[in-house]
Formats: sequence, structure tokens, C-alpha cells
Amino acid sequence: MTLLELLVVITILGILIALLVPSLGKGKEMAVALKNTSNLRQIAVATLSWAADNGNKLPSPEYPGGMINPGPKTDEEYFPEYWNIGETGLWLDGVVFAHMYIAAQAEREEDGETYEDGYASSGGYSFDEEGSHLKATLFESTQSVTKNPGEKDYHKHSYAMNANLQYDRIYDQVESTDPFLTEKTLSNLVHAPSAMLYIECGEPNVVRFEDREMILETGVTRWGENGKIITAFLDGHAERITPERVPEDDPDGNDRESSRFWRGVDP
Repeated sequence: MTLLELLVVITILGILIALLVPSLGKGKEMAVALKNTSNLRQIAVATLSWAADNGNKLPSPEYPGGMINPGPKTDEEYFPEYWNIGETGLWLDGVVFAHMYIAAQAEREEDGETYEDGYASSGGYSFDEEGSHLKATLFESTQSVTKNPGEKDYHKHSYAMNANLQYDRIYDQVESTDPFLTEKTLSNLVHAPSAMLYIECGEPNVVRFEDREMILETGVTRWGENGKIITAFLDGHAERITPERVPEDDPDGNDRESSRFWRGVDP
């Protein structure tokens, strides 16, 4: 080959590589998205499994929850079992994470080793304020870690529970600090395929309608402009949704789509 022919070939190869690299990058991102979506689906299914074992009620976004303990029982006796670990009381640490990663290990331990200060043992997981126990588990958004490696708080590399789901009407008549932080009976939430259970959010692990902009910002941070947001629904399925599918109308109003998404009921 002459020098000119060689330069032409090199130029053509350079153009082909330039065309292929973005495609390869998008293919890798799609694989990451599929993996993280599958992980959140498993978390949703585990949450529904927890509900099946606890009176067909979803766990509170945090414990001891909004319900006031009327006594004479202690909180540990009155409320469903939760672990006092990490971000104390949050579903992310003490309820669903514990259900998936700690409970089985704790059951295998001997009675003398299972409980420490009234709570089940950690099953070998190390807990701290930075959420180190979430690393390399289903609760870790690997895309978040990739996009923001400088963030050391793994609670911000995870997902958020929807606290806007309609609470049981009994909490209108009894003392409660916040009815939305109580357990919710699944049979009352009749629009399960439309009702959001978990969603990506890089700040709090409990969100409401007022946090919509924060959720959208997380989608952009993790997946780029107009990035889809990984979301799990009450029927146990998870998918990536566009920002437009996160209703912007207040669910307290008369918008059916918003009420079904945030509350799980019609307005």
C-alpha cells in the first residue's frame, strides 16, 4: 500500500471507531439500567413478601412510624419487627434491607446470639452513618456510584420509598404524628399497577409529591438529560419511566393520574 492509501484506510477506521464508541457506551449504560431495574424489582417483591407476613400491610417509611403507641406494650412489642441500625428506623436500613439480608442470617444464629439490646443481630453486616452495608447489595445504584464516585454516603446511592400512599382511614380517628408514616393496607390501594412504591432519588430515602423536582434531578444526574427514572410499582414490577410519567399535578387535587401514581387511589 502507498502512504496515501494507508492514510485513507486509517482515516476510515478512525471514522468507524468514532461512530461505534457512542453506541458501545449506550449499550453499556442500557445493561447497567437493566441490572438496576431488576434489583429494584427484587426489592419491591421482597417488600410485598414482608407485607404478606405482617397483616397485608406495607411497612412504614420509617419506624416507629406515625402511629402513637397507646401502651402498655413497648414499641418493640407494638410495632412490626424492625432493626435499629444505620439510619435508625428507615425502611431502607431497618425494615426491607433487614428483611432481605439480616433476618435469614439471624434465624440461623442461636438464640443466645440473635438478640443484642433487644434487636436482632446484624448477621455480619457493618453499619455506619454512610450506609456502608448497602455497598454491593441490591440497594446500591451502580449508576449513581459511577456518576458520583465522590459521594461516600451510600444512602444517596440508593432509592426512595413513596410516603404519599393513601393511609388507612382509621388514622383519621386515632392519635398519629403523621398518618403517612404508618403501615398501609394493601387491599385499600386498588391501583397497584399505577401506584409508585420506590423511585430513584439521590437525597432522602423517603419522598412525597413535594420532592418531584428532586426526583427528576436525580434522573438527569444518573442518566443524563431527559434520562428515564427507575421506578417500582405496588404490583411488584419495575421499569424505567420518562420524567413526563411522574405526575406534576398535586395528588390532593382532582387529577386521577397523579392520585393513582402518588396515592394508589382515585381522587
